[in-house]
Formats: sequence, C-alpha cells, structure tokens
Amino acid sequence: MVVLTALQVEYEAVRRHMADVHEVELPQGTLLDVGRIPGLNWDVVLAETGPTNTRAALVTQPTIEYFDAEMVLFVGVAGALKNDIHLGDVVVARRVYGYQSGRESTDGFAARPDAWEPAYTMDQLVRSARRNDPWAFLPPSHRPATLPRVHFEPIASGDVLLAFQDSETARRIRLHYNDAVAIDMESHGVTHAARMNRAVRALSIRGISDFADSGKATCDAAGSQETAARHAAAFALRVLRDLRPAGRPAHGRSQGPTAVVVSGPDRISGPAAWGSQPVVKVEAEEYLLYEGPGDLLHESRDGDVLRRQAVARVVSGGNTRDAYAWLRQVEWTQPLPGPSHFDPLAALEQEAELCRNLQGPDIVQLIRGKDTATLALAWPGDPKLARPSETLHALLPEPPAPTDPLRLWSIVKGLAEVAHVLEQLSSEGLSHRALRPTAVVMHQQMVLRDFGLATVPPRLGENPGPYQAPEQRYGSGARPGPATDVYQIGALLYRALTGRTPEPRLPAYRGSASVPDSLVHAVTGALHADPRARPGVRTLRLALLTAARELRSVPPTQL
Repeated sequence: MVVLTALQVEYEAVRRHMADVHEVELPQGTLLDVGRIPGLNWDVVLAETGPTNTRAALVTQPTIEYFDAEMVLFVGVAGALKNDIHLGDVVVARRVYGYQSGRESTDGFAARPDAWEPAYTMDQLVRSARRNDPWAFLPPSHRPATLPRVHFEPIASGDVLLAFQDSETARRIRLHYNDAVAIDMESHGVTHAARMNRAVRALSIRGISDFADSGKATCDAAGSQETAARHAAAFALRVLRDLRPAGRPAHGRSQGPTAVVVSGPDRISGPAAWGSQPVVKVEAEEYLLYEGPGDLLHESRDGDVLRRQAVARVVSGGNTRDAYAWLRQVEWTQPLPGPSHFDPLAALEQEAELCRNLQGPDIVQLIRGKDTATLALAWPGDPKLARPSETLHALLPEPPAPTDPLRLWSIVKGLAEVAHVLEQLSSEGLSHRALRPTAVVMHQQMVLRDFGLATVPPRLGENPGPYQAPEQRYGSGARPGPATDVYQIGALLYRALTGRTPEPRLPAYRGSASVPDSLVHAVTGALHADPRARPGVRTLRLALLTAARELRSVPPTQL
C-alpha cells in the first residue's frame, strides 16, 4: 500500500501509525518510508508529494511500479464546497472531477469533464465501513463529543488554491460540477496515475479543514488541518481493516501486499486498556480489535480482578487473513491467592480444557503469566463481508416486534443447537450462567463464543443485566446452576418474540397465531421464577426442536 500525502501534517499523521520503518530511495531519487501498520495485512509505503496534481501523479506512478502496489489511498485534507459539510467531517471521493478540463473561447468556458470513479468493490467497502463502526481507529482521546460524519460524494480537484467563493473558479465548479462537495489540489493526479495500472485499487479520503474561502488561514491556525488529517486517516484505516489483498507477489523487501496511502491517524500505545487502542499484543501475536454491540469490547473490574474481552482479527507477521478470535484476559492486581482460594487465572486455563473436551471453540492462544492469563478462542468469520460473524444480537428485534416466522425459526433452531452444548456442560456438573445475545455467534450453526462462568464458582450477584436469572440476584435463596441456563435461553426467546427482556412486572407471554403452542409452553416454562419448576436442559432442547419443525411448516403467506 503506497500512502501519498501532499502536506507534512498529513505525512506525520500516517508516520505515527507505522512500525518497523526503514527508508527507501527510488531510482529517480524520491525518498519513501516503508513499514507496516500493526494489525493490518498491508505493507505501507509512505511518501509526501507536495501540492498540485502534476507533482502527485509524478510520485504516484513510479512508486506503484517499483513496489508492485495493490492499493493507493490518497488521504489528507480538503476544503468544503457545501454548507452541510462541517470541519472535521470526512469526504470519500465517489467521483473525482478534474475541473480545469475544458475549452476557453470567446463564448466562455465549455467544460469537458474528466472524471475518475472507484471500482464497485471499493464503493461497497466504503459504504460498509461508513455504516459499521467507522471510527474504530480514532483514539478515544481525540474523539469529539459529536463524531464527524463520513460523506461518500464527488470532489473537485485542480491546481488552483481556492480561497474566494465568488471567484471565477468557484463559479465554474458550481456551474459544471455542482454535485462536488469538497475541493483539493492532488486527487485528480493521484487517481489518474493509479488508473494507468488496471490491477491497482484506489481511493481518495479527505478530511475537511476549511471552507475554501478567505477564512482558511484562521481555520488552519486553530489546528483544523491536524484534526482533519487525523479523521481522514482513521477512516482510511477502517476501510483497510476489511480490504483484503489480492495476494500477488510483492517486490523488494516487502513480504506482504503493498498499497499507496495518503496520510493516517496517530498510532496508539501505552496502557493495556483495550478500548483505547486498535491493536493489542499478546506475546508474539497481535490482535486487531473490533468494536461491537453489548459487551463485545469490554473491560470491567471485580475487586482485585481486571477482566478484558474483545473480538479481534489474528495478525501473524501481517500475513494471516480472515482469522478471528474471541480474546479474553484476566489480570490479578494483588498477590495471587493461596491454594484454598479461587484463582481467576486458573479458571481461564480450565475453560481452555473444557473447550478441548467439549464442543467448544478452538484455542488460538493460551498464555499464563505471573499475574495475567489470556485466552484467545476461534471466532467464525464471514468471508463475504470480510469481518467476524455476527452474534444473535443481529437477529433480535427492538420493540415493537411483529413476529417473523423465518427469523424466529432461525433463532429457535440455533438455540436448540446451543442447548445441545449446554446439555453436555450440565453432564459435567457445570453451567454457563452468562447467556446473552452476544454470547451466541451465528455461523453455519449457532455456537457459543465461550463457556461463560462455567469454571467460576456460582455466587449471588453474578451476571448482572437483563438476562440475570432470579437465583443469580442478591437475596435469592437458590443456587445458580443448569436451571440458570434454561432461564437464560427462555429470556433470549422471549426477546425474540416480544422485542423485550423478561421482567417480573411484565405479563407472561401468551403467544400469537403464528407462534406454535410448543414454543409458547417452552418459553413460559423456562422463565419460571423457581428453578425447580423449569424443564431440564435436554427437555428444553427437544421442545425447541419440535417448535422449529412446526415453524418450518408455517404457510408461505405468513412468512
């Protein structure tokens, strides 16, 4: 990936994100930094082109050829042309206009549009990144109270520095390229140089640093360029996170695919708080963290025990592709307990043993240190979307929730598969006790992301939240166990049917015409306040299988 920046502020933003950097001189004398961005499958070549489209093209073309680049990202700053584009927003070029192309005559200027558009696959990748966690690479310390917006719109590019909205150039752009929302001086050169190489994918990603008017100097003095470059770079890395290299052999010292990028965000380092950094390292392995709903990226403290967890992509020397993990770490912040006390680090090791003996996830990595233990379990990936598979959370509706038999069948069938694993766990005298939507991963079938609290002794107050069973609450005289798992499956089904989680003040679920009686009875029985009155795990599993068969027979008119 060749990263081209026009300005020093853009160059420095990318450079701070890079590791293992060394300098390379091209035959014509251009000096470039070559390194990698931790957690991404790309080797990065970083160059500063200087302003104007001509200079940008003259640097882009030989750099692509020398490194056999697969990707060009031009990342930096631009001026806004529309009133609804704000400082700090990011504009990804859906089209780049060379606005100076035309014919000047006595009749005036006749535009001859010269435009570039990204490939359809890149178009879809940008739209997906904009919808799904676009600011994963923007450090929390730099996140404004109102997050910037990402616009996928045309931009205009020419060699004129526009600083007057009533100028002839500004009027010409409004007349002939009125859908352009931003303007810069380099995108046209970069994208057209990339177009000369058919195998090269390209994008122009620009942070808005001014309004292309006389106030540019004031905006720049207030630090708008630094902010805009940081935002553009953060979104560029978010796009790269899901972009997969084509796998062509790279030249020179590069071991992975190469791309051309312009500008990037600050590299995060420091404390182990996972929510503040996109990449964490465990021994020799690096993990690129993903944000997600619920508790998928979470850190909590329980007395002297600090727990961290996240969904991550496994990065081995920058070459592992589409391998994901459920990463969990336990840190004991005080001296370890004696032999007669519960050891939270050993509990994580015991869970790994359960994964080996039962139908649990494969173990990616298990590391036990002096005061920390880290367990990485395999997480299924979605090859079409190039990201980790979704959890059950994606299928559960928010109220109001009309019953969808096809969706309901998927949930019931999937939870019956989960109940089969819980039945095996119960036969070992253990129970999960922490079932919730994000604890169930959707793959070819539904699977558990881990074994929850199975290796942790039951106690009152555990598993706080809407899926906490009555016996887990403070003041309960019952002991959590396999019946707790039954209740939590019932709570998930109740959520699927009503869009709400069960609460004592809510009436019992009565069902509807499209919901089989067998499912209604299974849910009401599983949610009984008294654990002794609930069905066993096996009984519940068989009831769900029956309900799934009945849902499959629902007439198409009800689907």
